[in-house]
Amino acid sequence: MRADARALLRTDSQFGCALPDPQQTKTQCQDQLLPRLATHLVVTQGFIGADANGQTTTLGRGGSDYSAALFAEAIGAKSLAIWTDVPGIYTTDPRIADRARPISEISFSEASEMATFGAKILHPSTLVPAVRQHIPVFVGAANAPEQGGTWIREQAHTAPLFRAVALRRNQTMVTLTSLNMFHAYGFLAKVFEILARFEISVDLITTSEVSVSLTLDQTHTQGDAPQLPEAAVAELTRLCQVNICTNLAVVALIGNNMNHTPGATFPVFSALAQHKLRMICYGASDHNVCVVVEDHDATDVVQRLHADLFE
Repeated sequence: MRADARALLRTDSQFGCALPDPQQTKTQCQDQLLPRLATHLVVTQGFIGADANGQTTTLGRGGSDYSAALFAEAIGAKSLAIWTDVPGIYTTDPRIADRARPISEISFSEASEMATFGAKILHPSTLVPAVRQHIPVFVGAANAPEQGGTWIREQAHTAPLFRAVALRRNQTMVTLTSLNMFHAYGFLAKVFEILARFEISVDLITTSEVSVSLTLDQTHTQGDAPQLPEAAVAELTRLCQVNICTNLAVVALIGNNMNHTPGATFPVFSALAQHKLRMICYGASDHNVCVVVEDHDATDVVQRLHADLFE
């Protein structure tokens, strides 16, 4: 039996990257979808929904998997299966490191970090509905189901210090420098007020006494390097010196209890001793250590980390 997703998945009116309304979607699914599921297998679309006026909307990049998670949440599913072209999640991209190995089970926190930092098998938004309702997610290959896959659960049975390495290319780093930062109040507030006004989301950030470096969020840029609008640059320039650097990549080491484990970073930075690191972010999360490197070094950085920590 077929069902039109536009009658089930309610969103706002941002047509190219709509935000779902989980409560309205739940109401629609409880009324229209659950009665059919009692007696039929129901097939519907991903990626699309409708706003309050019935106008078709789309969920943006990763929208099909996101739709599946939203439907699973709305009907109270016991599990969610995402079928892709690879048999689950690996310790890194097998196209980069040929000794990458599959992961049989991983926690929501680890998987979310991997999706955020470039593991293309899942879009970051996909896991949000599953996390809200504690729904286990299975990721497997549609063309080879016999190979198994990866279960993503609220808590995995194992929690190794190092779980995987993720890579996200096409990064833009902005460094803002001003002596007015020194022992001053409110400088960062002014910076983020400007960025917020231009709807610019910040990803990684590190600061010193007179400068702040940050990378721009890439979630909705279709993989292209995010740009700082000229008007935003002009406003920031009136406040401080602005330096924009492109052709960078973020390499994220994903794991558990990193900032509570003595010596956790020693093998990481030993592996990276021969590489120039443009930024280091560590301590804000138990689940990652992130470095920004030149894009032309990124493949070698991933291979070196994977060889030293996983092989």
